[in-house]
Amino acid sequence: DNCSTATVTVTVVAAPIKAVNDVAGPINGIVGGDAGINVLDNDLLNGVKVTPSDVKITSTPNGPLTVNTDGTVTVAENTKAGEYTVDYTICEVLNADNCSTATVTVTVVAAPIKAVNDVAGPINGIVGGDAGINVLDNDLLNGVKVTPSDVTITSTPSGPLTVNTDGTVTVAENTKAGEYTVDYTICEVLNADNCSTATVTVTVVAAPIKAVNDVAGPINGTTGGDAGINVLDNDLLNGVKVVASDVKITSTPNGPLTVNTDGTVTVAENTKAGTYTVDYTICEVLNPNNCDTATVTVTVVAAPIKAVNDVAGPINGIVGGDAGINVLDNDLLNGVKVVASDVTITSTPNGPLTVNTDGTVTVAENTKAGEYTV
Repeated sequence: DNCSTATVTVTVVAAPIKAVNDVAGPINGIVGGDAGINVLDNDLLNGVKVTPSDVKITSTPNGPLTVNTDGTVTVAENTKAGEYTVDYTICEVLNADNCSTATVTVTVVAAPIKAVNDVAGPINGIVGGDAGINVLDNDLLNGVKVTPSDVTITSTPSGPLTVNTDGTVTVAENTKAGEYTVDYTICEVLNADNCSTATVTVTVVAAPIKAVNDVAGPINGTTGGDAGINVLDNDLLNGVKVVASDVKITSTPNGPLTVNTDGTVTVAENTKAGTYTVDYTICEVLNPNNCDTATVTVTVVAAPIKAVNDVAGPINGIVGGDAGINVLDNDLLNGVKVVASDVTITSTPNGPLTVNTDGTVTVAENTKAGEYTV
């Protein structure tokens, strides 16, 4: 029973805790999501890797980065390319004030962007207008079809081609047939320096051209001259009546017919009655090898001719001879007095009267008085 009591005092300290800085990336900024690390993987408690249940993680999100309570790191969707940081703190569960803080650094990169070459046509060059494509339809951002609001389009017009800011392609009116190209660039709105360039190739063709056969007449062959038609009046370019300045006419005169460069048709003077043809070709001025040929048919008729009755005398029957007239003096060809060389005269003598081939009339000698006709 001879005893004594004393107290043992022991100081217990928390184990050392160490949150270690982390680096992650590159991470696709459009997709975002898990950064692919856990901040606890390199953190230490008592000199060994932290057991997650032994610590608590706290962090305030910074920009697009969030350190979750399980140690994973999340990047917000549609994050612009760049380098971002966020701090986090681990505290020992056993000793809540035993804490350490570290920084997570994540590199975010732009999504891959790809402008793909386009081909359009054939486009009617006279009409021009919309080439019928949108350049964005086959372009890719992050491996999927581009959403128009996610990119901007820039392009410098080339020749007749323009790539518009909405992705459509316009061909200028009155464009000569041929193959044309224009470049365009798409840049991501989120990352303005994330760009790709492609080429649009457009085939432009000549408008359809049609020379239509023409018929003219009847035309007075003696007078000749204008046949009264213009071959362009029924010809078509791009389905509508030809504008004279848009085509060129070529033709080789055939017999009495000539197709003039203005489209009129001329019949030579003193053309014998009949049906005549001549070919002509129209070629587009814009595309000189865009041509078509047609035939003009002209009916030529004889001029109106009129032999007018004649009266002569009195003639001395014993003497007879020249009756003192020429039957051609009052005859008409084409409405005017006959030119002797333009006609031939035929007649069968009748009694004492003969009409000679030069138009004079002869009375036979010793003709009995009376009235005679031939």
